[in-house]
Amino acid sequence: MLTPAFDLSQDPDFLTIAIRVPYARVSEFDVYFEGSDFKFYAKPYFLRLTLPGRIVENGSEQGSYDADKGIFTIRLPKETPGQHFEGLNMLTALLAPRKSRTAKPLVEEIGASEIPEEVVDDEEFDWEIEQTPYEEVSESALNPQCHYGFGNLRSGVLQRLQDELSDVIDIKDPDFTPAAERRQKRLAAELAKFDPDHYLADFFEDEAIEQILKYNPWWTDKYSKMTAFLEKSQEQENHATL
Repeated sequence: MLTPAFDLSQDPDFLTIAIRVPYARVSEFDVYFEGSDFKFYAKPYFLRLTLPGRIVENGSEQGSYDADKGIFTIRLPKETPGQHFEGLNMLTALLAPRKSRTAKPLVEEIGASEIPEEVVDDEEFDWEIEQTPYEEVSESALNPQCHYGFGNLRSGVLQRLQDELSDVIDIKDPDFTPAAERRQKRLAAELAKFDPDHYLADFFEDEAIEQILKYNPWWTDKYSKMTAFLEKSQEQENHATL
């Protein structure tokens, strides 16, 4: 998972966390906060912070999303109003996992055979995974020829999503693969996957394709009627002018 870019600010009563997640699904995200713990998840982003002060859930917390900038802004009330949180600019310290945390209770009841499913799920996921501060990839650091997307206006996007898209994109490093090389790899892949038997079957057994070619969509008649109406209107205007 990716560690997103984030920024922290504060006023006497609230801590504000701005998280930049331009490639996340905004309909699928989770936020958890309690005491000095804060967790945010929006695939493929995960952010876990160990805060220098305590926050509390009391109904005054707020959240918003700027779709143009791809930024979540979350305002969390401080447990002690007026307290100043030190070290909000020390990103590495905020991202570091807790040094001592007990995963299981020290005392367990003998004979407790049933374990809730939620507990099993929490133990399977490592919430204390290593995180590194987000680093912006400048345009100059990328090959200027390695652009893609609509109008070749995008670059550096897929580099950050390699782990998530490795099963979807055939080219290993599209951000550092020029367009000419991408085309060569595409042609080579098409040639390697070409099946003569499949081609001949489609060529001779073309009943389904013929049905598709003969299909007359509903907009064809609409277009013909509209064209005829416009031509008739144009003729009437020409006669009226004469």
